[in-house]
Formats: sequence, structure tokens, C-alpha cells
Amino acid sequence: MRSLLATLALALFTQAAQAQTAPFTLPATEVQPLPTAANGIDYEIYVHASPACTPETPCPAIYMLDAEYSFGLAALIADHLEQRGQLQPLVLVALAYQDKTQYRLNRSRDYTPIFSPDGGYGAEYQRLSGGGPAFLDVIADEIIPYVEASYPVTPAHRGLVGHSYGGLFASYVLLQRPDLFDRYLIVSPSYWYDTDYIFRLEAGPRPPLNRPTQAYFSVGSWEEQPQNGRAMVSDMMRLTQLLTERGDPNLELKADVEDDQTHASIFPIALSDGLRAMFWPEN
Repeated sequence: MRSLLATLALALFTQAAQAQTAPFTLPATEVQPLPTAANGIDYEIYVHASPACTPETPCPAIYMLDAEYSFGLAALIADHLEQRGQLQPLVLVALAYQDKTQYRLNRSRDYTPIFSPDGGYGAEYQRLSGGGPAFLDVIADEIIPYVEASYPVTPAHRGLVGHSYGGLFASYVLLQRPDLFDRYLIVSPSYWYDTDYIFRLEAGPRPPLNRPTQAYFSVGSWEEQPQNGRAMVSDMMRLTQLLTERGDPNLELKADVEDDQTHASIFPIALSDGLRAMFWPEN
């Protein structure tokens, strides 16, 4: 009898719990599908705007790659810091894909600036690599104009955030079209890609920046693994040194190596530190 009563009680409890269950959603966020882009890909954007951002007081827009893991973190971190007076109001725009089943393929195609048959997730994905220039055109010609026509953002200040392959892509933008953004948060960049392609690109001629630009670089100390072909600390410091040696008066650069952080753990720390470094509240 006691077993029967216990079974009935458990069933009633489960039924009640299921009736009250609802999905958790982030406040003040939305998902906006975009028309098929010029490169043939169906993108969408995740948007989170501070309540302080209005048409009368537009805010900087922060464009983020890897939306599925960056957006939720960034929205909560930005709210937390802003509410405590440690961050300007921002509009976060994460670049995502309508098709959620092709994570590795999308990154290998869009975040790599040149075709390379090896590395990354393997040959199956690398065969589609090198789509970075086309993706950059989509950002510049389609996504940014849409965002600036639809949300309370100012063209005067735009940020770009990228991690790993995304950090490689953000570095490519900084070197190729630096004036598209004036704030760069580059985390654990994959400079090993295509046998140090990024250093070949940096060695080429470039005009000076046309406006003040900040670049914040971050990597975890545990990411220095030359035995695995991933000397990511040394590579990041090498590039930042080369950029510093160019002596561009419009480039303000900071590079941090975070102790005891891995490739997986570094992103939230770098995001918090980088946003505060570049968007501390104005006096």
C-alpha cells in the first residue's frame, strides 16, 4: 500500500512540475533572421540592447562571432557590469546561422581568410575554407547597414569580438579593413592557420589607421602547446609586438596572458576584461 501511495505521489509531483515548466529566455533579446546573403548563406542575428540605448542616445554596437556560445555569456556579463557602473550601455549583435547543424563547416568557411587543405577540424571541413573575404563583405555591406537602420546604434563606435578561428578572422579584419571597426577583442587567435598566414599578411604594406582604434588581445597560459603545433601565447605576443613596432599613433593595443586558463575557459574572462578596457563608462 505504501509503495502504491509513493508511486501516486511521485506521479502527481511529476505532473505538476511538468505543468509549471517553461523555457528560460534572456530579457531584452531577440533573434532576427536575415535574407540570404550575397555568399549564399542564411544568417541570423541575436540582439541584446541595453535599455539605455534609444534613438536619442544610440550606443556602440558589439558584433560577436560564434553566437551560440558567445551571446548568452555576453548579454549577462554586459548587464551585470553596466548595472554596477563598470560598462557603457551597449547593443550586442551576435552573428549566427539559421541552420544550427553545421557548426564546424560554418566556422571553417567563414572565419578563415584563405583556403588551406589542412588543419582545423580536418580535410572534410577545410575543403570549404577561405570564405573569410566573402563573409567580411557580407558583414560590411549587408549586416552592419541592416543593424544601423534597425537598432539604436551609433556608427561612430563598433566592436568586433572573435575567439579561436573567430580571433583569426577578427585579426584579418584588423589588418585588411581596420576602419570598419574601432574596437577589436581578439581571444586565443588561431595564428597557426595555414603555416602562419597572419604573419605573412601583417608583413605587407598597409596605410595608417584613419581613426583611434583599440585592440585588446587575450590568451590563456595553458594554450602554449608547441608540441601540438599550437604555440598560441607566443604567436599572439609576436603579432602584438609587430603591430606595436609599426608605431601607428591611432592604434592603442593591450595584450593579456591569463594564468591557468585553457582554450575553453579563457573566453568569459577575456570578454569581461576586454569590454571593460574598451567601453568603461565615460565621465
